[in-house]
Amino acid sequence: MLERDRISTEGAFAETLERYLGDTLHDHVRVQESTAPQNLPSFLDRAYHFYEARIAGRRCVFLAALDSAATPSDITKHVGLVRNSIDAIVIFAAPSLSAHNRARLIGQRVPFVVPGNQLYIPDLAMDLREHFRAPRQRHDDGLSPAAQAVLFDHLLRHADKAMIPSLIAARLRYSAMSIGRAFDDLAASGLARTEKHGKERHIRFKAEGRQLFEAARDLLRSPVRAVKFVRGDHSQAPLKQGGEWALAALTDLSRPSIIAYAVAAGNWKAIAQASGFVETSRDQADLVIETWSYDPAALSDTDTVDPLSLYAHFRDHRDERVSMAAEHLLENIAW
Repeated sequence: MLERDRISTEGAFAETLERYLGDTLHDHVRVQESTAPQNLPSFLDRAYHFYEARIAGRRCVFLAALDSAATPSDITKHVGLVRNSIDAIVIFAAPSLSAHNRARLIGQRVPFVVPGNQLYIPDLAMDLREHFRAPRQRHDDGLSPAAQAVLFDHLLRHADKAMIPSLIAARLRYSAMSIGRAFDDLAASGLARTEKHGKERHIRFKAEGRQLFEAARDLLRSPVRAVKFVRGDHSQAPLKQGGEWALAALTDLSRPSIIAYAVAAGNWKAIAQASGFVETSRDQADLVIETWSYDPAALSDTDTVDPLSLYAHFRDHRDERVSMAAEHLLENIAW
């Protein structure tokens, strides 16, 4: 009877741990039972139940103390013994842990998880305590870049399917965790709500098409972080046309004298190095490069950047011709 109770308790804890990791990391994390490495002292096998999972592509081994009263000093030693015997991140796990003991483990940089309360894995640069994870309230300056990208992806591609963080992340070239935070931002803005279906988190927008866009219009921000004047051969560069050049391609606006491209800000240095681009002055430039807060290539299947991002960039332009062209973009979208 005691053995059956123990197995039941272990199974329930594994399910709780898997659910908490999935909710916290906004991705499905499969937790599996494991066995203690053969070269470990036998008391560790008696004191802990072992589980395994992969987080951010890394093997993680959990030492679950379901009824242990080990001190932080003991836990540090036990985690160290396991870490020295296997190639994995070793994480202490328990159903509960006092604030004092949590502080002691953090002070000694010992990874741990208390499902429903706290996750601390410094080896993965994670310290996701619950009071830091509360859904963010919408900022006065609008949607976050990731939230805007999720919104535009939905509006442009009518993405009724695959509205879960891991699959949206693959399309938009974000981490699943960033898309999960974008879900929080969209929910806080009142544009959407999130739901759980089994182990997956889904987002559901409260309106569709032009109605959804109008509800979000005042929250939109220009994706352009910086504009750079560049010298170099861009004929072979697989970049999306951006700026007024793209706006002219999609409307009746006159084309400017110099071509413009858009790239994700985080990719600019690598692109410049690979293409031999050199920043220069405006009068010596061969092209203009806009660096964006999200990847323009992820939202467009054509040579130009997507029309909704262009609209967000130019809607308040000081040149009335440009702002009017931006408004015309909206008339050509298949809502």
